[in-house]
Amino acid sequence: MSYLLIVVVGMAAGLMGAILGIGGAIVMLPATELLLHLPTANAIGTTLFAVMFTAVSGAWGHYRQGNVNLAWSWRVGLGGVAGVLLGSYIFKEYLSSREQLLTLLLAVLFAFMAIRMARDTIREIKNSHQEQAQSEPQTPLWTMPLIGLVVGCLTGVLGLGGGFLIVPAMIWLYGASPYLAVGTTLLSIFPVTAVGAIAKLTQGFVVLPIALLMGVGTLIGVQLGVPVTRWIKPVVFKAVFTLLFIFLAVNYLSSSIS
Repeated sequence: MSYLLIVVVGMAAGLMGAILGIGGAIVMLPATELLLHLPTANAIGTTLFAVMFTAVSGAWGHYRQGNVNLAWSWRVGLGGVAGVLLGSYIFKEYLSSREQLLTLLLAVLFAFMAIRMARDTIREIKNSHQEQAQSEPQTPLWTMPLIGLVVGCLTGVLGLGGGFLIVPAMIWLYGASPYLAVGTTLLSIFPVTAVGAIAKLTQGFVVLPIALLMGVGTLIGVQLGVPVTRWIKPVVFKAVFTLLFIFLAVNYLSSSIS
């Protein structure tokens, strides 16, 4: 039953990743802690390893749909690889043994996610009957590796793919359509998560059987999610996950101060 639960968690993460352009770590990370009772450091490493599968599968699915800008992906990805190496070093040397601090950082992150997703949900509901025009890029493309650097560092520290930051950046800063932002982001975070996963594995923070089972689940979830991105409204998922993030932020905060 526990094996089936791990695969189901991966499927949910993959489905969400394909629709919203994120690696799915925001589903898998709390699940590995709350349901599988892994220590925080191992949950972060195991999750990051599984996110690698979500990223490559989702990127391939969106590439076939024509939703990937290859040049943008590799600009962000190159900066992200440098960032994830830095973040992995910080994690290993300063944070891996500080469970309470890691929990507090995760609480802050989930609170940020709840606020951002709530704002996006409200905005989309208000504009649901209006045609959203694609904006012209206002930011020079040389800034993309800098965004990758920041996201990669966050990935190395907290085990999250960073898609929740890159997708809105693609839309707001570079004028990408939502579908292009999702596909391009998934490809850009693949090298970041791959390097980060190898780093966490060599550092001993990956529970490999769990990571592989979740990875298989994400492969299934992503392939289910990519075809339906054209007719499922992401606002529905965002509303549900806004509530989930509020719960997780409160849960992690209470754990960090207890």
